[in-house]
Amino acid sequence: MFYDLQEKENQEKYKEMLKIMGQLSRLFSENDSPYLAYRSHENIFCKYFEAENLARFDCSADAKKGRIGIGLKTWMGNDDQKIAEFGKLKKSYEGLTGLHLVRRIAEYRNERIRVTKKLHGIDDMYYHVVKRVPGAMQIYECIFDSIDINNITLHVEKGNSNNTYFSDGKHEYHFSTSKNTLYMIFDSMCKLDEFPVEILDDPYDLLTSLFSLENKNNSINEIRNNKNSKLCLPLYSVGKEGKFVAAKSGLNQWNAGGRKRNPDELYIPYNKIDRDRYIGFFPPRDTPFILHLPDGTEISAKVCQEADKNNPLIGKAIMSNPNKILGKWLLRDVFELPENTIVTYQMLETFGVDSVVFTKHNDGSYSVDFSEVGTYEDLYGEEE
Repeated sequence: MFYDLQEKENQEKYKEMLKIMGQLSRLFSENDSPYLAYRSHENIFCKYFEAENLARFDCSADAKKGRIGIGLKTWMGNDDQKIAEFGKLKKSYEGLTGLHLVRRIAEYRNERIRVTKKLHGIDDMYYHVVKRVPGAMQIYECIFDSIDINNITLHVEKGNSNNTYFSDGKHEYHFSTSKNTLYMIFDSMCKLDEFPVEILDDPYDLLTSLFSLENKNNSINEIRNNKNSKLCLPLYSVGKEGKFVAAKSGLNQWNAGGRKRNPDELYIPYNKIDRDRYIGFFPPRDTPFILHLPDGTEISAKVCQEADKNNPLIGKAIMSNPNKILGKWLLRDVFELPENTIVTYQMLETFGVDSVVFTKHNDGSYSVDFSEVGTYEDLYGEEE
């Protein structure tokens, strides 16, 4: 298990901070079991175990340390818990029932796990659970594995027309068609630790003494000052029929005509509407910069392809240098597509990503994160 391998000092600091958060439960809940927001849990875990926080990547793992991925969970009550949502893929399984339905959902679940491992350089994954009970918190862990599709059996004696229960011999699951959500029953966890939490009756006086208006304003200004350090770019185009990936450009640049091309050639579209969103976000055209990939790899990249005849410094594509490096990593290593396979939007939906977020760092380098389906519209839809 992951927890047992961490230094004892870090374990104690982790538990102490969880206890502090639990003591503030009356800010949010009247329950006798301590309250713990899942985002707080993610940040506390990553801070005290010196792990990389993957929550912003919208992937299957919430944290990573070395080549281990961690799915973080916290709950009260029964161990039947949500592990994935598939609402954006509903059209592809609408109308399916029984074994056909759960196999399709299992395929989607496994693809997301596979892509997460490839994107972030992960070999093994675990669930780390903080279970909250009256007056205490308990720490459990179990293996975070893919669904064994070949061993799926239905539990017809359970569920109803909305919930289909099944097992793969390792875990029991059920899928809710109304919520488009996959649940797993965490019945094989290993209990690793437990500690008491004394919930404060009135946490407001404590907070008043700790924080001032000046501290609050400083935090707000920090967020405002960094709002232009990120830029989201879609990996698709939009036409009359909806979203699509162009067959001879973008992720499929290798398929364009004009010359013989390497099968790994691709670029990320950098359209005018996105260039205008933050003018000068990237260096001028053909100026190399360091790009950090999610798995920690550093590559050289640049803005390419003339976008304005009156200004040769403006480009409309983000490419690696040489071009085939980014395509080799994404198409072969992450997506695991055979050469000469046309990338479609339906594939991106299955992989669970359809946009990228670039972050500009103070040293002039950039990092890129692959974001879940719908991220681009969520960020910019209203202003457009």
